[in-house]
Amino acid sequence: MASHPNKMALPFPYEIKDVTEEEDKIIKKYYKEYKRPFIRIGPHGYILNAGYRDYASEIYNFEVRPDDVWVTTFSRSGTTWLQELVWLVANNLDFETARSESITKRFSYMEYTTLTLEIRGEQESDPRAPRATHEDFRSLPKLPSPRFIKSHLPLSLLPPKLLDTAKVFYIARDPRDVAVSFHFAHKLFRYFDDNVQLKEFWDLFRKDLILHTPIFPHVVEAWEKRNHTNLMFLFYEDMQNDLRSVVDKVCKFLDKEYTDEQKQQLMAYLDFNNMKKKPMTDNKKENGNEITFFRKGKSGNWVQYFDSEITREAEEFMEKNLKLTDMRYPTVNN
Repeated sequence: MASHPNKMALPFPYEIKDVTEEEDKIIKKYYKEYKRPFIRIGPHGYILNAGYRDYASEIYNFEVRPDDVWVTTFSRSGTTWLQELVWLVANNLDFETARSESITKRFSYMEYTTLTLEIRGEQESDPRAPRATHEDFRSLPKLPSPRFIKSHLPLSLLPPKLLDTAKVFYIARDPRDVAVSFHFAHKLFRYFDDNVQLKEFWDLFRKDLILHTPIFPHVVEAWEKRNHTNLMFLFYEDMQNDLRSVVDKVCKFLDKEYTDEQKQQLMAYLDFNNMKKKPMTDNKKENGNEITFFRKGKSGNWVQYFDSEITREAEEFMEKNLKLTDMRYPTVNN
């Protein structure tokens, strides 16, 4: 591999194939700038753009360090909230740096390049959109330890020794809330035009035609590893219901001890309304509309957006997929 040429690279273990012509036509009606056919990976058929195929093996063979800290999630599941919590706990509650340096600088986004190279080349992305990362798998080997790494890839596509080597967090969120948040994020990041309606997005999401879908296998992969000593599996809803309990768990997982007063400071910092004010995400959208990086942060908020038809489809979608696992999303104490 490029980063470790002397090491024997493991063969990438999953089939990568183009989506069908019909699927590609539907996808590209929305994801307009991509040229090559979108792809599906492995038995679950995870959807990614063709740029991922170019680097799948390099990412799979990435060398993990024992002092790495990873946050892995399906998009819009509370990633940034958890990243901020994890980074602060690991870095002795350094609020000053957290306030002055965006989370995109403190955490490297592992596979981000694979999403953008095909449509933008090496150029910087749209200046109106938030900057998603400053480092990725290509530059990470040169970074000093400890490294903080984020990925939206499922665990099966990440380095096979990841869990045996480093501390890994995974956060899951009710797919209905994810779909609403992901819909607005697709507009924020200019993947979709502003006129794309939620109904259209939902149809693509439930039919596994949105980047990183299907969501359930992505989450269940991590759920099934939840008892691994190096994996902390969390629910977004639990962070909403009882943030203090999650803070305590994260401190214990990272072998950090803080006073009750320090934990109260941390919780105040992590309050959603405070998070919205911080420049840490390079949040640049204006006018207080829905298309912002931090929107509402409420679980169960999907009910405000789903009409009766989408609600019925969502119930069927949830029921069908939850039959296959013992995982259940927590209810929210509103």
